[in-house]
Amino acid sequence: MVTTSTIMDAEQFAQGLTWEQYAASLQSNKDAFIRNYETFKVSEEDAAFFRAFNQRKGGQVKMVIIGEDWCPDVVRGLPIAVRVAEAGGMDVRIFPRDQHQDLMAHYLWRHEYASIPVVIFYTQDGKELGHWIERPAIGYKQMAELTDALASLTEEQRREETRKRRAEWQELWKQETVRELRELLYRVM
Repeated sequence: MVTTSTIMDAEQFAQGLTWEQYAASLQSNKDAFIRNYETFKVSEEDAAFFRAFNQRKGGQVKMVIIGEDWCPDVVRGLPIAVRVAEAGGMDVRIFPRDQHQDLMAHYLWRHEYASIPVVIFYTQDGKELGHWIERPAIGYKQMAELTDALASLTEEQRREETRKRRAEWQELWKQETVRELRELLYRVM
């Protein structure tokens, strides 16, 4: 979804955590966060696109990520978004959702759910270029189909099967996240 409804001034942006600060502050899933960050590489083609986009916007595009370390979608998606920002030469800051409800209120999924992660791109002067929420479209589709398929199982069986399937889908979701972030920025190029 592309919007120009929010503004992030330099003072607000500076309140966010860098990747290094965020990684050092992790209370949950630290190993998984670090593994996802260290093992994911943005393709050279995608990196070239993100660099070109940033240059076209004056070389000062900023990325804001809203998330919490206990959330599986954040564990997967936040390190990928950081890698995109690094590949594009973008400055990135991370805002823990529960400490920044005012910011999160602008990005409710379906105007109701505080789904995370949220990735937001801003111009140098703080105007929003667009945002992305939680997981790629294929992830929503797969999870909806899985929920329907597992309806007859016990709660424990559903949890175990969901955990297993999500693990199988992680690499696809990572690549689709990059593709969707690229599409988002292409629309505002």
